[in-house]
Amino acid sequence: MRIFTESEEIIYKLREIYEKYGYRRFKMSKFEEYSFYMEYKNFLTTQNIISFNDLDGSLLALKPDITLSIAKNAHDGENSRVYYNENVYRVSRSIHEYKEIPQVGVEYIGYVDKYAECEMVLLAEKSMETLGGRYALDLSHMGFVRAVLSHYGLPGLESAEVLEKLGKKDADGIKAVCISAGLDEKAAQSIVSLAEISGDFLSAFEKAKALAVCEEAEKALEELADIYGFVRSVDKAEHLNLDFSIVNDMSYYNGLVFQGYLDGVPKSVLSGGRYDKLLEKLGKKSGACGFALYLDLIELYRENAEGFDADIVIIYDDGADAVSLEKAADFYRGNDFRVLVTKKGSPVPKAKKIIEFDGSKEVLV
Repeated sequence: MRIFTESEEIIYKLREIYEKYGYRRFKMSKFEEYSFYMEYKNFLTTQNIISFNDLDGSLLALKPDITLSIAKNAHDGENSRVYYNENVYRVSRSIHEYKEIPQVGVEYIGYVDKYAECEMVLLAEKSMETLGGRYALDLSHMGFVRAVLSHYGLPGLESAEVLEKLGKKDADGIKAVCISAGLDEKAAQSIVSLAEISGDFLSAFEKAKALAVCEEAEKALEELADIYGFVRSVDKAEHLNLDFSIVNDMSYYNGLVFQGYLDGVPKSVLSGGRYDKLLEKLGKKSGACGFALYLDLIELYRENAEGFDADIVIIYDDGADAVSLEKAADFYRGNDFRVLVTKKGSPVPKAKKIIEFDGSKEVLV
């Protein structure tokens, strides 16, 4: 009898959930035209795309994303509920090299109404629950953020800068951009407040009401309240947070966005939202909402739970330049690795990768 791995068991449970909700499996080729991905590269979570020449000379790419292909193949006037269990090819967020990464996701393309959004959030909740362990699902709304920025007259270029800093909760940086754009102190502080609204849904929602400065913002808050009420009705609301630092590109995402976090994992393991504008750019009139689960991060979390002291250990000799050594370690830390630096001859902690540092290059051993 075959023994299933933990990842296979998770995928099996997820497929069972999605099929019970009427979603059918989507299968796609490993390849797509490289130009297609480049045209919509801002929608991708990675800019590193593996490309190669086909026998006829055309440039193809190993798929770095599934959602784009699903959206491309969707037909106007049809409601398409699909899930996928595919491998994507990109730089792994766990080991910083090209990997074939398993990914599971759900997409709803067609007439996306209030119920469809509520269902999507509920499926995200059930997906997080399937992973085991403590988790949180953080909601945001691009329509609310856009309404606040627009109300105070922040120009498009500066809005993009604010979104970037909002994602980092950089209050000082947000204020500096607003002031340099000519906004007064009060307006700048109101926009800064977006970065300060996060936490338990009901508490954060009360704070958000103060920023509902126009009809569009009020409508966005109503949508979030409806989703919370729906999830609460099925006793899943205890895991919901509200956090307006969760932002995506406003040229693609137009409403609800959300991210799922698993205890012990430094980044979101689930990400999704409403992306009608992507369909619009593809020349389609359909709405769209979905999410993806990043199984490589979940696998990393399980490995860490097995007792690794670090992801990477860097070993150095006498005379190694401290500044260069720290720069090397900081590069890996910046990519969410746990890094230990130790002198040669010292006991080597348990790690996934050991690197010898000689001051000019790192050599894998």
